[in-house]
Amino acid sequence: MSYKYKGTEYRSKFEVGIAKELTKRKVGFTYETHTFKYEEPLRRNNARCADCDSVRLVRIGWYTPDFFLRNGTIIEGKGRFTAADRRKQLAVQRDHPELDIKLLFMRNNRIDRRSTTTYADWAEKNGFDYSIGTLKEEWLV
Repeated sequence: MSYKYKGTEYRSKFEVGIAKELTKRKVGFTYETHTFKYEEPLRRNNARCADCDSVRLVRIGWYTPDFFLRNGTIIEGKGRFTAADRRKQLAVQRDHPELDIKLLFMRNNRIDRRSTTTYADWAEKNGFDYSIGTLKEEWLV
C-alpha cells in the first residue's frame, strides 16, 4: 500500500508524517532518490563458492534511504525495525562511513518480544544517531 502527499508516493503513513514535517519546516529533501551498494555476509550458510570453495559468502544489497536532506543528512524512518533491517544498517554503516544516517523510530519498541533491548539501546550500542517520534532540530540545519 502506498500513501500520497504532494504528488509523491510514500510507503507508510509514518513517512508521510516525516515529509509533512520537513515541508512545514521548509527543509529541502528528496525521497528514495539515492541508492548505495553494500555487502552483507550470508548467515548460517552451508553453501560454498564454486570457484574457491570458501564458505565466507556475501550478499550484494542496495540501500535506498528514505529521506535525503539538502544538507546531506539521511533520515531513515522506522516503524518496525526487524533483524534484517538491523543487519542492513550495520552493513551500510560499515561500507559507507561517509553517510550521515539518522534513524527516526516511530516508537521505542523492544527489538523482539524476548529481548529487553530497545531500538534506542541498539542504536546507541551501534553508534547511530536516533530520535523517537520527532525529528531532531540539529538534523535539519
